[in-house]
Amino acid sequence: MNNQIIKKCIEQNELQLSNWDKINHYWSVIFALTIPILFIINKTIDLINKTERPSQDGDIYVFAIPILLSFLLYLLQKKRLRFKIVETNLSIDEIYKIVDDTAKELGWIINKKSSTHLTANTNPKFTSGSWGEQITIIFTENKILVNSICDLNKKDSLVSMGRNKKNEQTFINNIVKANH
Repeated sequence: MNNQIIKKCIEQNELQLSNWDKINHYWSVIFALTIPILFIINKTIDLINKTERPSQDGDIYVFAIPILLSFLLYLLQKKRLRFKIVETNLSIDEIYKIVDDTAKELGWIINKKSSTHLTANTNPKFTSGSWGEQITIIFTENKILVNSICDLNKKDSLVSMGRNKKNEQTFINNIVKANH
């Protein structure tokens, strides 16, 4: 994560993904759109070939329901990229002490640590209900931005069984405790 990406994350309050990571993150949206796309292709081919097939009563549902589902999935996945923000006057050393404690508590594997940001991931057991999470923390003046999403380097997952929320909330609660 370079300074330009970090700046964009801060400005948009949203985790910035590479093109491949976007495909991975929004895979469920793309998958939900396959039926309507195939439906449109089929109708277009019929139109080109001048093949008349009467529309069935349920045709609209085959088209509309997956479009609605994909729109809802898009909104859900988009929301997951938003950062949670916590204000603090702690020094970077104090923050990293809290990061280390939280990492130990939640089983984070820290991948990158710098004065501007931190990335970590988890490698949970098979029975945990999650393939793993990807944690991003960005440090700005008097603010910390926190995000946890399903790990984009592992199998696609729509649910983390509450682990993403737990990653964010535990870290934020630890920062808030240290502020007092």
